[in-house]
Amino acid sequence: MNILGTGSEKTSRTGKYTGLGSIVLAVVFLVALVLAANNNTVVGWVIAVIAFAWLALSTLVYIGVHKAARFGADQVRKAQAQFAQASGNATDGAGTRLVSDDAAAAERDKVRDMKLDHSFKIIGVQIGVINEYAGKDQGMVDRALETIEITAHNGRGMIDPNFEARERRASAGQAPAATSAGDDGDEPVSGVVLD
Repeated sequence: MNILGTGSEKTSRTGKYTGLGSIVLAVVFLVALVLAANNNTVVGWVIAVIAFAWLALSTLVYIGVHKAARFGADQVRKAQAQFAQASGNATDGAGTRLVSDDAAAAERDKVRDMKLDHSFKIIGVQIGVINEYAGKDQGMVDRALETIEITAHNGRGMIDPNFEARERRASAGQAPAATSAGDDGDEPVSGVVLD
């Protein structure tokens, strides 16, 4: 199924009016040139030069847009061909397919690991600040300890978004309850979908 239609259909519909602006500018240029040559006036020649500049600019724009449109159409055709090929391969097995999101999970894990690494680096720097200013500047030590506390809190939130609720329940003396998937430490359910 081709949504955009073939290139020949599109060209035949829009080809009539594509260069209309350039044609009008060319006619204006020729008229201005003839009038300027006949009257030999400065104003006529100025109009001819301005009309020529606009004609040249519109020609360059027309060529650029035409090349970009052709490139875009080629890219759409390639994408449609790849999609058709992928769809052709997918229809070999009938029924519902389970699409693995292992790649997406791996990417999420990679981003989370980079954030955690950054958090550990921040904590390491703040430990150096504490060692340097201990006994000298209590304000710097307090700010470093606050930064460590915030960074540790954010890091725990990256590992387990529900850790605050679990801590509140534990401090209230309640038994931990699983309120959402993954809240009790188990892995999410995965498997094969059968029709």
